[in-house]
Amino acid sequence: MGSANEPEVEVLTAEIRVLQVGSKPVTLSTARQLDSVDGTAIKPFGRVRIDLKPAAGLIEVIGSVDRILVRSSALARKVECPGYSNPSFSRGYGLPLVVCSRHRDTSPSASAGHHEWTEYTPSQEIYEAWLALPLIVLAGLR
Repeated sequence: MGSANEPEVEVLTAEIRVLQVGSKPVTLSTARQLDSVDGTAIKPFGRVRIDLKPAAGLIEVIGSVDRILVRSSALARKVECPGYSNPSFSRGYGLPLVVCSRHRDTSPSASAGHHEWTEYTPSQEIYEAWLALPLIVLAGLR
């Protein structure tokens, strides 16, 4: 790099992946119309951004099931366990309350207090594998 007074041009490169069917690129509007399948069934080609305002922790992918183009999604969300199974608990703010498997069959007196964890749908393994996939740029504005 040059000194602070000398402008300098630095050349960078980036790889852009575009999904095509035949010679036509798959557009954002086409991707929205694809069937959505369970994350355990799809063979993903890569990550995409289909939703205009995706939820925090959402990963969307395009791939195939039996040679048919489909899409799927995985989600990681923070949840809070109140410490025991109590059907009367509810809150309209903060982290969602979900009773974990450790506390599902216990009483308030037999359980230790609340804790937080990350809930993965469909699984942590799929979420982490999809997070490592390359991003595919979809053609079109909306």
